[in-house]
Amino acid sequence: MCSAAVKTAAASGKGQGNSGKQQPLSCRLAFVSLLFFTLLFVGCTSTAPVIKVGLVGPFEGAGRAIGYDVIYSARLAVREINAAGGIGGYRVALVALDDSGDPQLAQAVAASLTIDPAVVVVIGHWLTPTTAVAAPIYAAANLPFLPAGQPPIGQFLPEQLPPAFHTAYQAVTPFDETPGPYAGPAYDGMQLLWQALAAAAQQGEINRTAVAAALEGLSYVGMTGVVSRKP
Repeated sequence: MCSAAVKTAAASGKGQGNSGKQQPLSCRLAFVSLLFFTLLFVGCTSTAPVIKVGLVGPFEGAGRAIGYDVIYSARLAVREINAAGGIGGYRVALVALDDSGDPQLAQAVAASLTIDPAVVVVIGHWLTPTTAVAAPIYAAANLPFLPAGQPPIGQFLPEQLPPAFHTAYQAVTPFDETPGPYAGPAYDGMQLLWQALAAAAQQGEINRTAVAAALEGLSYVGMTGVVSRKP
């Protein structure tokens, strides 16, 4: 009977039933308690903090085939790591920006990534001219940068990639595209970054300084062989 009164009070927003008489004190206390614990539960729920990984490549222009090759690998890697619970209590967000293979645009994009403190590492730019102009900008901002496009994160025959990767890769593409020569190395490069972020988390906090230190001398044995920050 008391539970019915609580439901009536919750529906009407008042402490009285249909008869106009005030509900028993025990029922009103039950409703207040229910409301308190509901608000407490809502107030305590929160989403995991976010760390951002920058991905820069030629998503437009003559090199767009490279850009689309790598972005699906990056999306797959991010989806997998977040499904596994993230890294060190953080959820990973991918910030993918286009430099169109243009060195001048690459400089502007690199500078924009340095402004956001949540961006703790960048992988790119996949072409030698754009990588060359962007690298000093990241270095000046103490933003760790993983160069890609040349060995050890260069090209790899997609026919030699595991069938399971082909299936997973196609699942994140809008039209079931197949991996190209940069897909496998891009995925392995992301796995190297996950190792660096995890190592930083073990030191207490995932920030640019900790990630940069973790990347030094770090290597990952992936589908395409050993990948690292330096050849």
